[in-house]
Amino acid sequence: MDTISVSEQNTLACELQSIFSDRLVVVIGSGLSCAEGLPSMSALATELTSKVPLVIPDSDKATWAAIEAALVSDGLESALLKHPPTDAIEMAIIHFTAAFVHSKEQEVITECVIGTRKLKIASLLPHISAVTPKIARIITTNYDRLIEFATESEGWGVDSMMVGRYWGKHNPDLSNKLMIKGVSSGNKGATRLIYRNHIKLFKPHGSLDWFMSGDTPMTSSMGFPSDPLIITPGVGKYKRGYGQPFDAHRERGNAAIDNASSILCIGYGFNDDHLQTHLSPKLKSGTKALLLTHSLSPKAQAVVSQSENCIALVNSTDVKNPGTIVIRGMSKILIPNVGWWDVENFVKGVLTS
Repeated sequence: MDTISVSEQNTLACELQSIFSDRLVVVIGSGLSCAEGLPSMSALATELTSKVPLVIPDSDKATWAAIEAALVSDGLESALLKHPPTDAIEMAIIHFTAAFVHSKEQEVITECVIGTRKLKIASLLPHISAVTPKIARIITTNYDRLIEFATESEGWGVDSMMVGRYWGKHNPDLSNKLMIKGVSSGNKGATRLIYRNHIKLFKPHGSLDWFMSGDTPMTSSMGFPSDPLIITPGVGKYKRGYGQPFDAHRERGNAAIDNASSILCIGYGFNDDHLQTHLSPKLKSGTKALLLTHSLSPKAQAVVSQSENCIALVNSTDVKNPGTIVIRGMSKILIPNVGWWDVENFVKGVLTS
């Protein structure tokens, strides 16, 4: 593989900086959470294999055995698509998935609270919006609250369409208004609302702090009276994805993609059809896009090869040639000994150098 020259690297850095313009939309996948220590799909599959058989009825054992047999060869999502789970199996998957992710999330948050680590996404926030106040649109398929925690730790607000910390409700209009920090008066008496720096967060697969109370989607920071509102892989993801509050997050997230001037994907594998119907055509139409990821999934590789203004930065797994591989279309070039594929290193090397 060819190696990039110093002048070409400087030119590339300028090109990558231009992606951070007004109306940038950020799509964050499980790769970012995994990089912080949360479970990967394979770790989750192992957890489910040890826990689910203990709680499902005997009548569902055969279905679970088929799912479990396919986990190793096909992965969790493909296994659940090939062998649709019963309601009891799906509820068990949701319960153990939420508990597993929550326990690892708390370990990470604890380290942040005592000051031994800082989340990677926090370093990106100052560069994520070109306007004042800074407003960033972030779509994530992750259930965890690492993005929310990192955002508030930087003094920004989070507009997640949920209002209230103890018995909060889904209220998109009020959630937006709560981002207002003051009112200014102009020379002619006109008033103007002043917003704080904040993110508009869309979570089409749900969140660990959402749950249903009757027919009403709620949120609470005090714990969960029931299993959280999350959509796990498989057929149920598509069925449940069109109920409240998932549909509002999916629709507004897709609207943000449609109106984006540029798109940044971090640790996102392009494996979600809820977003793909808007995201892939948007990239293929010529919208500037940057993918930061450890490695490209087959679907992400296909999108990059078909999108002329899409650049992917991925980790070089060649121990003799470490660094970042820059992929455009079908071409590849190596930046030696540079970790720009990681968002934290990207900020240091491209946005603040």
